[in-house]
Amino acid sequence: MTATSANKADTNSVVTINYNRNAYGYFIRSGKSMKSIKSLRTRLTSHNTLVVQNEGGFVGEMGFEWVEPATNIKIQLFEADNNIALPSTYKDFLKISNGAVLFKDIKYGQWGCKIFGLDELIYTSKQANIWGYALKSEWLVFAQWLGDCDILVFDLNRSASGEKNYILDGEEGESVNNWQFINGSFEKWIDRLIVSQGAKYWRWY
Repeated sequence: MTATSANKADTNSVVTINYNRNAYGYFIRSGKSMKSIKSLRTRLTSHNTLVVQNEGGFVGEMGFEWVEPATNIKIQLFEADNNIALPSTYKDFLKISNGAVLFKDIKYGQWGCKIFGLDELIYTSKQANIWGYALKSEWLVFAQWLGDCDILVFDLNRSASGEKNYILDGEEGESVNNWQFINGSFEKWIDRLIVSQGAKYWRWY
């Protein structure tokens, strides 16, 4: 693996950004990211809750669940054992929390997004096929919505080739042929999910 770096300067500081080649030879960004998750965690109560306002004027206290971070070695072993390359910013997320539940409806449990950790990815993707979703071999389920059967899926081929839009919206009841790609990377998706306070913002019209 080869690496290069670039410096971006402003009037206050110099930021170093590192780039590494992935298994397909494309440069991928590595280093500091996931600022949205880090900022979110500073706003939570001591019980990991947050009062939010969603569509239709609904106001409620939402819960958040975190998991012990994954190590670089654990991530590398997972990729090697399963012969896959995970999106780089998803791996950055795993180093903060190896899976999580975001914006969980505490009162009824009928809303929220569960992001899977390393130990759940392969199993859940196999289960999705049992549920009736005809997933392609390069697709990997990384999130599921509480209260319905909607899932979110990485297209690993798109991610590895450097395409920006590699997350599929697996809408319950829709044929996989009609599933749409969400604009942006995993980091962009989670940033907008937090800004929209847990709503499925990509379906807003």
